[in-house]
Amino acid sequence: MGQASDSLYFGPYRLVRPLAGSALAERWLALHERKLSSHVVHRFAPCADKAAQRRMLGAIEQGQRLCGAHLLPIELYSLSINQQPCAVTPYTGNHEGILTLMGLLEAKGGRMSAPEAERAMRHLLEASRYAHGSGQVHGELGWNDVQVDRHGSCAIEFYGLGRRLGLVSGPTAELRRDEVRSIVEMGYRLVTGLAADELRIAPTRLNKRLDDAWDGYFDLGLDAAGGFETAADALEALPSSSRERERQQSSSTVRVVLSKFGWAGTQRAE
Repeated sequence: MGQASDSLYFGPYRLVRPLAGSALAERWLALHERKLSSHVVHRFAPCADKAAQRRMLGAIEQGQRLCGAHLLPIELYSLSINQQPCAVTPYTGNHEGILTLMGLLEAKGGRMSAPEAERAMRHLLEASRYAHGSGQVHGELGWNDVQVDRHGSCAIEFYGLGRRLGLVSGPTAELRRDEVRSIVEMGYRLVTGLAADELRIAPTRLNKRLDDAWDGYFDLGLDAAGGFETAADALEALPSSSRERERQQSSSTVRVVLSKFGWAGTQRAE
């Protein structure tokens, strides 16, 4: 096989066509020739020397060990026949290519319904909560870091790789807060169609049918002097989570009142 043909293969994966690249690598739609399954081969820039190759592969390996929900899995990584670092991930796209969260937002006219927006935020915050609990941090999330599959599930691509490669720096606690805040900022734009700048407009002023809880959520999460301390805090404060707690508290109160009148469960003594 000639050198040109070699460059179109990575192990059993045949590179079919280029996809839109990411900040870190070229992306190629690839076919596993034995399984006939679609994947993405990410080709990173060539390393200057063997030491750089080891650092790169080590950083990718750490990401492979992160197996939480809504983190795009790394299925395989190695050097190509041309000594170029490569990694393989699932193909989440369709016939048009990979769909990012920004691409989905644009396809929906620049704004999502509150349930759709909250679902996306929940996916990203759950991913952050898991990764932070595993000792990893990504820092501020970009719109194109997030892929959306055909079922509407979000996944963060190469979580924390920039940090492990030294491209993102700063104290871990600060990066965690930046990460959570960036997800809340995404949520504000998903709900309102506007960037979360200093002259923020309350979501209910833009959509009268929106639950008032969204105003309070973004007031707290985007407070310049505060914000959510952790991804878990941001998850717990989501409007649907708050409503569920209120429902449970109300149900508990009813049971206490009924018990005082001699009721047991849902049946009345005859």
